[in-house]
Amino acid sequence: MNRPGSQEPKSREPKSRQQGAATVLVLAAACAVLAAGALGSEVGGAVLVRHRAAVAADAAALGAATLAGAGTVAACARGAEAARANGARLVACTVREAVATVTVTSASSGWLAWLPAVRLNARAGPAETFREEPPPLDRAS
Repeated sequence: MNRPGSQEPKSREPKSRQQGAATVLVLAAACAVLAAGALGSEVGGAVLVRHRAAVAADAAALGAATLAGAGTVAACARGAEAARANGARLVACTVREAVATVTVTSASSGWLAWLPAVRLNARAGPAETFREEPPPLDRAS
């Protein structure tokens, strides 16, 4: 029997199975947000590496085109120097008349080292000497 002023003993029933479920849901949501952020960071890093390679390719092509009149060897040496200054390596270089066409490779470093190397082409020369040839499929139409 209960005396006045005394408390009833607490029941020893098992706790609900859902107790603590909100904590698990919050942790799962936090992990999902962190994973999305990490993925976005990696995609941004890949885009950054590609843009840096494009800058290196453009600089190498412009460097080679400025010395196109001095010969292929001098022009390609200048292109290699420009590519190296931008963190890339000149893979191929051709100079035809005043137009230089180069191919560079740029590897990632630091936390992006797991990404494969980026290989890009660039062409530079005077505007009046550049003639774009139509792709083979467009010639028939």
